[in-house]
Amino acid sequence: MDTPEPTDLLETLAELRRRYPAWRLGQLMANVAGWADQDLWDIEDEVLLATARSHLEAAVTREPEVCA
Repeated sequence: MDTPEPTDLLETLAELRRRYPAWRLGQLMANVAGWADQDLWDIEDEVLLATARSHLEAAVTREPEVCA
């Protein structure tokens, strides 16, 4: 797997942050790692990015409105 650009990962995390504004940043990161069934400390950037993007794509079809 190619290592993603840091801006790609940060932009995707910012999009998740907008979708879940009540979540703390650490909580957001831990949730994304959990969706990938990995520990936050061990997850690679490309897996974090792919998991976050996958969740956002699924969330848009499931719930088009921003969640709290």
